[in-house]
Amino acid sequence: MKKATIPWGCWRGNKNLPLTFPNHWKIHMASMADGPDLSQPEIRKAFQNPIGQETIRRLAEGKKTAVIAVDDLTRPTQAYRFLPFILEELNQGGIKDENIKIVMAVGCHRPLMKIDQEKKLGKKIANRFPVYNHHPYENLVNVGTTSRGTPVQINRYFIEAEVKIGIGFITPHPIAGFGGGGKIVIPGLGSIDTIEKNHTPAFRGKIGSTGFSQGYDLNTNALRLDIEEGARMAGLNLIVNSVGTSDGKTAGVFVGDLVQAHRAAVELAGKIYLTEVPLDADIGIFNAFPEDTELVQAQKALNVWTGNLSRRLVRAGGKVVIATASSDGLGFHSIADRGMRLYNRVGRRPAIAGIFQGRKVIVFSPNCSRADLLERYPENVIIRNTWKDVLDELKDGSAGQSVSIFPNGSLQFVN
Repeated sequence: MKKATIPWGCWRGNKNLPLTFPNHWKIHMASMADGPDLSQPEIRKAFQNPIGQETIRRLAEGKKTAVIAVDDLTRPTQAYRFLPFILEELNQGGIKDENIKIVMAVGCHRPLMKIDQEKKLGKKIANRFPVYNHHPYENLVNVGTTSRGTPVQINRYFIEAEVKIGIGFITPHPIAGFGGGGKIVIPGLGSIDTIEKNHTPAFRGKIGSTGFSQGYDLNTNALRLDIEEGARMAGLNLIVNSVGTSDGKTAGVFVGDLVQAHRAAVELAGKIYLTEVPLDADIGIFNAFPEDTELVQAQKALNVWTGNLSRRLVRAGGKVVIATASSDGLGFHSIADRGMRLYNRVGRRPAIAGIFQGRKVIVFSPNCSRADLLERYPENVIIRNTWKDVLDELKDGSAGQSVSIFPNGSLQFVN
């Protein structure tokens, strides 16, 4: 048997999962360009030279209070590596520990309990400061409405702080072009009404008719521009955004203005995440790592394809495997789950519907059931809990099959 490995279980060990294939199959590991993990001294340099903004220490001078918004475990952001530099500069600028809050910018995702907070923030920091989970229904302040009609209702602790910092991650995003930047505020710290108004055009497939445009050109992506306008209104002073490696580490850190630093980070991501691939494979295996904590996020394994639907990565009539550890099982989303405001099954959304059409789709997840699957996916999608059972579904008796493996499908993109 031929063997290949994929990264598996972000925040749950970040291990390698072995996959086996028949010897006569042609296996192509479609890896991203990747980059080395940064050292702590290299990270410090990013804080010493912020982009389009003063240093955190200068921002803190003459101020008394600060809040740091941090993304959750659905992103691989190594916040625990960045927070010591942020806190050092806040202290040097005159803001004391007792006047610093950390808010988990979970948006519509689940709250983080102590064990989760310690993973994301580091054990010492998670116990040194008060840590709050944002809630989209409570503890909010209305600061106005964007020019596109989105109400900017944001977490009260964030709005009331004098210095506002956001920690996020750059990942290809099917509707906002890329993650990171102002997304730490909208949706991260937004009310349910804020998130609904901002997300509705894309979730309902009505981008054109509502004046929202999407795509990787961030300066014309109206969803992204709406987010950034709202984040400015909320007073986001500075972002710390990272670009990831294939194994869930940090290839780049960008500190500074919420637009300028974000664009610089996206530029690096364009090099790190770039993937060269053959087209029309018989089988495509799309791994969700590092966004593989829950089934709710699993469709992001297809980011590498939905980002450029003109490139047919798997032939018509072929097979698509979405691989996800889903260590937390099905997961949670308070605007997109069944019964919530923007619920829709994955295969019905325009960007993915074309991929599912005419192809056999299998979800490989050891921690999810068919009942979980049917909450998110159409009935014709198959779920299998072991790789052996997936392989049985892939075999068709032919002399040989071509297989493309995307080990970081949620991060990768093709030209």
